[in-house]
Order: sequence, then structure tokens, then C-alpha cells
Amino acid sequence: MKSPFNINKRRYVLLSHLIFWGGYLSLSVFVFSGRENFNLALQLSLFQIIPQMAIAYFNMEILIPRFFIKKKYLHYAGYTLASFVALYLFYDVVMPQIYRAVMPPPPEEVRHWMRQSDGVPRKDFFNPMRKMRIVYALTQTLAIFFLSTAFKTSQIAIRREKEASDLKSENLNSELKFLRSQINPHFLFNALNNIYSLSIIKSDKTPETILKLSEMLRYIIYDCNAEKVPLSKELNYIDNYISLQKLKVEFMDNVTVDFTKAQGDFLIAPMILIPFIENCFKHSSIEDQKNSWISMTLSTENDELNFYIANSLPAKSQSTDSTSGIGLENVRRRLQLIYPDKHTLDITQKDMTFSVSLKIQLK
Repeated sequence: MKSPFNINKRRYVLLSHLIFWGGYLSLSVFVFSGRENFNLALQLSLFQIIPQMAIAYFNMEILIPRFFIKKKYLHYAGYTLASFVALYLFYDVVMPQIYRAVMPPPPEEVRHWMRQSDGVPRKDFFNPMRKMRIVYALTQTLAIFFLSTAFKTSQIAIRREKEASDLKSENLNSELKFLRSQINPHFLFNALNNIYSLSIIKSDKTPETILKLSEMLRYIIYDCNAEKVPLSKELNYIDNYISLQKLKVEFMDNVTVDFTKAQGDFLIAPMILIPFIENCFKHSSIEDQKNSWISMTLSTENDELNFYIANSLPAKSQSTDSTSGIGLENVRRRLQLIYPDKHTLDITQKDMTFSVSLKIQLK
């Protein structure tokens, strides 16, 4: 079954071609009507437009894709010269023959143009197509190539822009799907173990903890399908994530969070912040409450989001999750796609501290 979009696209292309050639024919008739009556100007224009159309489509469908776009300009110039020769021969040889065959006897001045002679001496009628046939054919060829090249390259530019837009959308979807698949199964496993432990001791925190995990999974599976989500939902996911991480230690007070200056009604790309937070928990050895710490702040002001997060780095090298680097690179690409020229990202590691500073223009 043919797509309605494809049908409408073909109609648009056909209409644009008809408008192009209609305008070109009108211009030719206007030029000829300065010397001939309208009917003769129209007939001459119709005869001449046939080879011009052939050259134009030869240029648009063959020469531009094969040579001009690929920057093979020498080949392109050679075919342009061949087209000029072909058009000149048409004007000089073919068109007079066609004219004699299909037209009624022309007026006296046209017979001179067609090199006819009735034996009666007469002064030649001044006609540029006879006196300046080469110049006329050259200017026609250049005009055809210029107009058809501009027309074709504009079509190519529009198509490439659409393809780039489609690719961007596809990349965004694939990046988000990748992020969702990157939800650390290790984290989920630990969260479920901790919930199980709470249930064994019949802790009052068990229902609340299950609810937090449920909210996180709901956000990942359903809310993240949207292109943008309210900032409040993203922050709620982060709060739940931190709460579940804190189950590792009975009293974890080395994680500082300040989201008090964030307006939750702003829209933001989903899962754009969590990779930085996951990275901190993976590499800070946060269970060591004496030597490790995490600090994060988020605020919104003047339609700008400011996010800062830092964590300590352990003195001894720790085995790291191989997906952590992938996650940061993934979010860096998503920022470039979703917020081009609207964000700044600074990632710094020094003095046993790893920090991330992110600013996003939200409008």
C-alpha cells in the first residue's frame, strides 16, 4: 500500500517542476514577443524548450549526482561544453527542418532566419539567432545549467535536511533506548536484596522502598518515551535512586543533595542527569563514610538549569564498571543532539575529586 506521504511528496515534486517550466516558458515567450506576434512567439518557445528540458534533466538527474555533487568539476565542465554544442546544432540544423515540416509558410522575416530564399533579393532581417547563433546557444546553455543546478541542489539540500532531522530523531530514540538498557542490573539486584532484607526484619521502610523502586521503573518504562518530561519527574527519579543507594549503609550522611532552587515545571530531556549521579556512586566508594563523599546541587534561574555534582575518589584504584564510561559518553552525545549550542559541560578530575558542571538553556 502506497503511503499518503509519498503520494503527496510526488505531487509536490511534479507541481514544482510544472511551475518551473511554466515560468521558464513564459519568460521565453516574453522575449520572443518583443519581435514576433504572440502565437509565433509561443510556437518558437515550445520548439526550443524541448532540447532545453532534455539538457536540464540530463544535468539534474545525471551530471549533478555523478559529477557536481562528487566535486568532479572537470568532467562536469566537459559535459556542459558538450551540451552547448548539442544545443547549437539543434538551433542551426534541426529546428529549421522541424519548422518547415510542421509550420505554415512563415512571414518574410522568418524565412530569412530559416535561410529560405524565393530568389528575390532582399535585405537580411536582423536576427540574433542568425548573427549571433553561438552566443545565443552559449547563454541558453549557461542559463539552463544555472537554473537546473540551483533547482536540483535546493532539492538535495531540503532532502538532506530532512534526512538529518530523521537521523537526529532516530539517534535520540536509540540513545534513550540505550540509556534505558544501561540501567545497572547490579543496582536493581542490590535494591531487591535490600528490600528483601527489610522484609525479613519486618521493617516499616519496606512498603516505602518498594514504592520508590516501582516509581523508578514506571518512569523508565513509560515517562521516558516522551521527548521532554517535567524536571520534577526527573528529580523524583534521582531522589528515589539516592534513597535506594543509601540502603547499603544504615546511616549514610556523606551524600549531600540540594534541589531546593529547582523549578519542577521546566521541561527537560529524560534521563539526562542520572548517568552523572550513577557514575558518582560507582566510583566514590560511598560506603566508606569517613573518607568518601558525594555532593550535588541543581537550580534553575533565567530559563537556565545549573547542575553540579562532585565525588571523592578512593586512594586505591578500584575495579570499575565498564559501562560507566559508556554512560558518560552517551549522555554527552545526547546533549549535543538535544541541546546544540544550548549547553556547556565541564568534567574535571583533580586532587582526588571528580566533578561535573552542566548548564542547559531550557528555552
